[in-house]
Amino acid sequence: MAKDLHKAAFEESTLVKLAIFRDYLKEWLPVFLAARNVYWKKVNVFDFFAGPGKDSIGNNGSPLIIVEELLPHLKNASQRNISVSLHFNENDKAKYDELNNRLVSSDFAEGQYNKLVENLDFKLAFDKWFPKMNDSDSANLLFLDQYGVKHITEEVFRQITALKHTDFLFFISSSTIKRFADHPSIQTYFNVDKAEIDDIPYHQIHRYVLSYYKSLIPSDKPYYLSSFSLRKGSNIYGLIFGSGHPLGMEKFLSTCWAIDPERGEANFDIDNENISQHQYDLFAEGDGIRKPNKVEVFEQELEELLRNKYFKTTKEIYLHVLSNGFLPRHAKPVIKKLIESNVLQRAAYTLSSNLCKPNVLIPSINYC
Repeated sequence: MAKDLHKAAFEESTLVKLAIFRDYLKEWLPVFLAARNVYWKKVNVFDFFAGPGKDSIGNNGSPLIIVEELLPHLKNASQRNISVSLHFNENDKAKYDELNNRLVSSDFAEGQYNKLVENLDFKLAFDKWFPKMNDSDSANLLFLDQYGVKHITEEVFRQITALKHTDFLFFISSSTIKRFADHPSIQTYFNVDKAEIDDIPYHQIHRYVLSYYKSLIPSDKPYYLSSFSLRKGSNIYGLIFGSGHPLGMEKFLSTCWAIDPERGEANFDIDNENISQHQYDLFAEGDGIRKPNKVEVFEQELEELLRNKYFKTTKEIYLHVLSNGFLPRHAKPVIKKLIESNVLQRAAYTLSSNLCKPNVLIPSINYC
């Protein structure tokens, strides 16, 4: 039986997961509640595995984090006539009762938002709430902090990624897939090749899980997926993030790079590099220079693409940067170098989500 994380203090990996969720909420809420141009009348946050609201020593879980982060934005929502709804589901009756009592006794101003707390199996809650998510007037954030691996099936994943104005974060035990890839219960949920998984280093299994979900997105569908790996003891877990808009991807990646400045994707050394910036490898061949880290490899590949005139517009560079798990700031040194080397003509080359807005003039890349 899985350990009940709510009967003890949250472990470090859980705190990191919740910190990522909180930081993303801080970025997400103003985009949808304070936008200059509003294309939705309702904003919904869905927490499908809500828990009791706190751990054993009083650390807030996802439901109370949602409430805390929402409070400063209610005035903006009211000014824009946006209806805000929070949907919490907890399958365990005792935890449901505890959560319900906490939310009822909260000093959060009632009447400024809609709140629904349910005690349902995940799939029942998902099917019940799906029409609300699929409402053309709605913008949604889904948090699916599942135990194990079984709930985010291909069917559920395809339903979620088909929604408009919807971002999601879900938690998954990637190491379980690594260990039991050929077990019938895993094969029921993940159509993966055991031999292929055996070749994946254990500490990188969450990267493989991300690639699996990426394979479910149609090649002609613009959609953005990223991940963050979490190690808890000997187990590897992780978050999968998804958004139909590059701004959502950029904000999630900003959160991840703040936590992991070396790679932006884990709370541990996911590549087992054991090196810091400017460190030499005494066992390397030749002059002993260390192997390039993730950022340096990205810079080298981007430089080569630009030297070969692969990109035609700044938007193409921006989307390439995000799709590879990096931020616009990671491209700036490359662009600066190529301007100084007379590969690119001197220009601003601003990389931002504004390039993806409708009817925006997209600047071309000016090669020398």
